[in-house]
Amino acid sequence: MDLLKDNPRKLFWKFLVPAVSAAIAVAAYSFVDTIVIGQDAGPNGTAACAVVLPIFSIAHFLALLCGVGGSVLMSKARGEGNREKGDAYYTASMLYVGIITLLLWILGVVFQIPLYRLFGADDVLLPYAYDYGKWIFGAFPSFVLVSFLGCFIRTDGSPKFVMTVTLIGGVINVIGDIVLVFPLGMGMAGAAIATVAGSVVQSILLIGYILVGKTSLKLAKPFKWLTAVKKISILGFGAGLPQIAMTVVTYIINNQIMKYSGAAALAVYGLLCTIAALFLSVFEGIGHAAQPIVSANFGAGQRDRYHIIAKIGMRTAVVFGVISFALCALFPSEIIKLFMKVTPEVAEIAPYIIRVYTTSFFPMAINMFVTAYLQSVTKATSATVVSLLRGLILSSILLYVLPLFMESNGIWWAVTIAEALAAVVAVFCMMPELKSKKVKER
Repeated sequence: MDLLKDNPRKLFWKFLVPAVSAAIAVAAYSFVDTIVIGQDAGPNGTAACAVVLPIFSIAHFLALLCGVGGSVLMSKARGEGNREKGDAYYTASMLYVGIITLLLWILGVVFQIPLYRLFGADDVLLPYAYDYGKWIFGAFPSFVLVSFLGCFIRTDGSPKFVMTVTLIGGVINVIGDIVLVFPLGMGMAGAAIATVAGSVVQSILLIGYILVGKTSLKLAKPFKWLTAVKKISILGFGAGLPQIAMTVVTYIINNQIMKYSGAAALAVYGLLCTIAALFLSVFEGIGHAAQPIVSANFGAGQRDRYHIIAKIGMRTAVVFGVISFALCALFPSEIIKLFMKVTPEVAEIAPYIIRVYTTSFFPMAINMFVTAYLQSVTKATSATVVSLLRGLILSSILLYVLPLFMESNGIWWAVTIAEALAAVVAVFCMMPELKSKKVKER
């Protein structure tokens, strides 16, 4: 495919289907884990999933920070006709992600218990969290590598391979969950081992694909190392920020829930985290589909072509956002039964919580696409502002303020209101792109 000449709409769909499919497969890890854990261990197991969730968020943050930042710069350099410069950005990103991952891996393994305590685990939940989390921490680099390499291989022109690899990992995870948790009775540890197995297989396949020469990715001596790292960080920070913000917000929500409601509400939030991660991955997939096309045409100065993608991507995000909210709002009771053994307390509070919380999915879809697009046209400041508002600043403030007036209900409304306010800012940032005159899609 030629990113600079082929029909933009057709290019977008060629990237969209594999990107969204791959995103769903990645999210399926925690999705299937939460289901089998909830059915096996009940609400305590599901609540423990909410405690361990930040491990996945941190891994994904590192991957997007270095992967999106590096791949956008690589694609832009190629669009300018400078392939050697693109290879240098790829190499710099590899070194950057390797160093940071190693440091955080060591710290995470050493300080596991304090981390679980920090994210709301009490004496009852701690054993569940540790049984699951110790395996995830053990394979932490693999979770980083899968998303990181996926960014570059997708941008290099092999989105279908990334999709295939992630689907393979998802199948391994599902089979492992079913076998290890139920027949073998390994509980939380079994679910974690299945997740790790799927991720490790993905890593091996992605590395092998590069090593056997199936891509045009090549290592080159980075020039101006610190400058390259700075550019990668600035562009990638907006993409990874939702993940690190999710870690901070999870800390606040978990502790606020335990303060105002208790373990039953935390169990509901645990399944909501899994559902939100699924749809967040889909929304990210829309952005990932647009990024290679936009960044390449931006580098080549073909403004009309990447403005077409702005409009197509925004419409797609709106449709996916509405569908995701509708599915959750219409079937809250069925969702609860799917994820866990339902206690009377959970059955009473869950439908309201699910309907309020998932209202945030519509503005979230808009925010995620706008962030990805702005990164692709190197408007890193605007992308970071949107990410900070939706994922950290507004959420953190509202999570502390609203419960003072609305008690536990304020926790669920805080997320929705934060996303909606950030979406207003996001649309404002996108108006120049969306108002561009209609051009022929060549």
